[in-house]
Amino acid sequence: MTHFHQFERPRYFPGQLLTEDDLQAEQDYFRGKSRLHNRLMHGWGVISGLGVTVDQGTTLVVAPGLALDCAGNELVLTNLERLSLSGLSGRHYLAIEYLEVPVTPVPSPGGKAQYSRIRESVSLKRLDTNPCLGHAHIGPGSPGCGLPHALRLATISRRGAHWRVSAARPTARRRK
Repeated sequence: MTHFHQFERPRYFPGQLLTEDDLQAEQDYFRGKSRLHNRLMHGWGVISGLGVTVDQGTTLVVAPGLALDCAGNELVLTNLERLSLSGLSGRHYLAIEYLEVPVTPVPSPGGKAQYSRIRESVSLKRLDTNPCLGHAHIGPGSPGCGLPHALRLATISRRGAHWRVSAARPTARRRK
């Protein structure tokens, strides 16, 4: 089921005292609109890049790229990433997940440091279960479930001494 909600934005007027809640509401409004656009116009899945290969039988290599999760978050991997396969056997799933990282600590009026920025990032994870398992009825390219969760990039399985990679194909819709 697709989740929707009403959007509310601040309305500014001369002489208004702005609070952190007002400024946060404005950010939440625009971020929510962007996510809704991503979900309904492009769907969820890999848009570009994020190819997965095995290097020398011991390391997963993930290429830079862009995907959208079911909540419409943009999952941007900016650099080539490597993950060790040592100690693993059987079937696993490589997933990418949206992550917000607090950065730039600054002193606050109370003296305690507060973070003044949020960096939008991603986390790559090896999982034992497919994070999109319950999505058989809401396939890639659809608006998805509306909830933030990890997105499968590849299924990896060990066959004897070799790893087999079944990578996710580009699945989100690209509008031109």
